Amino acid sequence: MRYLTRLQSLCSNSKLSGLKISHLSGFSKSSKPLQTKKTNKPPLNSQTSCIASLFSDITNILSVDNATPDKIPSGFTISDESHPKTPLVGEALRSCPQPVRTNVSKDEPDISPVVHQITEIVRAEKGVVSMEERLENSGFLFEPKVVEKVLKRCFKVPHSALRFFNWVKLRQEFYHTTVIYNTMFCIAGELRDFGFMEELERDMEINLCEKDIKTWTILVSQYGKAKLIAKAFKVFDKMKKCGFEPDVVAYRLMVRLLFNAGNGDIAFEFYKEMSQKEMALDLNLYRMVLNYVARLGNFDDVHSIVDDMTKIAQIPEYDVYSCMLKSFCVAGRIREALALTQDLKNKEIPIEVNYFETLVKGLCKAGRIEDALEIVDIMNRRDLVNGKVYGIIINGYLRKNDLLKALVMFQRMKEAGYLPMASTYTELMQHLFKFKEFQKGCEMYYEMLQRRIQPDSVAITAMSAGHVRQNDISKAWKVFKSMEDIGIRPTWKSYSIFIKELCRVSRTDWIFKVLSEMQASKIVIGDEIFHWVITCMEKKGEKDNVESVKKIQRTCKTYSQEGEKESSNDASRRPES
Repeated sequence: MRYLTRLQSLCSNSKLSGLKISHLSGFSKSSKPLQTKKTNKPPLNSQTSCIASLFSDITNILSVDNATPDKIPSGFTISDESHPKTPLVGEALRSCPQPVRTNVSKDEPDISPVVHQITEIVRAEKGVVSMEERLENSGFLFEPKVVEKVLKRCFKVPHSALRFFNWVKLRQEFYHTTVIYNTMFCIAGELRDFGFMEELERDMEINLCEKDIKTWTILVSQYGKAKLIAKAFKVFDKMKKCGFEPDVVAYRLMVRLLFNAGNGDIAFEFYKEMSQKEMALDLNLYRMVLNYVARLGNFDDVHSIVDDMTKIAQIPEYDVYSCMLKSFCVAGRIREALALTQDLKNKEIPIEVNYFETLVKGLCKAGRIEDALEIVDIMNRRDLVNGKVYGIIINGYLRKNDLLKALVMFQRMKEAGYLPMASTYTELMQHLFKFKEFQKGCEMYYEMLQRRIQPDSVAITAMSAGHVRQNDISKAWKVFKSMEDIGIRPTWKSYSIFIKELCRVSRTDWIFKVLSEMQASKIVIGDEIFHWVITCMEKKGEKDNVESVKKIQRTCKTYSQEGEKESSNDASRRPES
């Protein structure tokens, strides 16, 4: 199959080197590779005419009073409780740390007090007496059930948990259990110590402790979260070779991992295997699959996925249509999106407010803003318009760099009594600064504050960048630091934008202050930022400053290597004396 050729090609590169593909041999031979349908497309003028005709029909349909202006619309209302996301490994597998249950059966002694006292010792800060010595003198019996619960309670202090495990496994009364190893795999994953994870696997074999389905799924999850695709694939393959049938959690993890890594074709093959086994995805994963297939234009597969959503996942029909519409809009398939609206009408399914919003967004993204405005006009007559809809139209104009029309729409929005969202203010500010309308951008920011709309990190960073471009660095830094006043911790992205703007105006005197702030905040600076800074200083001929920055860069690298070495030493499993 072409799919296997594709997989072998991936295996040969650095991402998936050494990957075995025997687990895919169970795919049906009739399973066809996903490909874009080859259709004879009509000429561009014909397509435009077809969409225009179809759009006319759709506006007539939407004009009929069957839209529901619910305050809480039912479109996209599948709750996380009814269709949860792929859970984190601690939640999905129940083998990761969780609170120890206090209710015990009448036949079993209550070990909670012992677990609590041991946990206090393990989690305690370094003192005069070492943790190992305090545990040794405690007089407790470290039976597997006690060890398991202590490790789970210490999940948030993984280094301490690892140290406790290294000590306790040498105790005479201790014996190895699968549940303890499962917990340790989670802790090792939290530490990103994959060498230790491999060592744990070897220990399980030596101590004749068998893996269960949870063990395999935890391993897939931990490698997946670290984007170690080849490792995750190998574990998944080995799981099947060892006679374990991957459960729905393992499949979901693989599908998500592959889509996030850009390997949509392989992810779709995993999805098809899930479909054959009647395993359901969560709603977000269905969206990923639909977006991928809609973008390729293979509409037979789109309808097949839709069938799975209704029959296997039992997702309500309207919500399925909403996902389908969004996928068409994301893929720029406006003709199909409009045809879907016709289908809704034929099935007598009420068209609700979220459907309108998605359609407006899709039309704007496709550059058909005039058509989007017709939909908005219909929404207005149905009393369905809100600030979000206006924000979508404004965003559409800004995507076309039509700032004037965006500002006119913004003013119309306020006159109609709708409160703009923070994102709308931010987008307008960014474009005003881009077009060197600094004063108007500032007015936009302060208007947002006056309306008590709390700015997010993007808005504050944009405002800071605007002040930097005006060479008012003190004011820029004051605005930037205001993030902390409202409980926002500046991210690497925020700092990098600030430094990039400083480089743009050649204010190298301030760069050291910002780099120092990043170090104090324990944010990894990275070579990319150092490259910008060094290039800027070299252009100014500031040789001494270049050497100072290179010294900071070396310090950061040394610190990073020491951190890795410390993690490696922790993994050496030697109890401290």
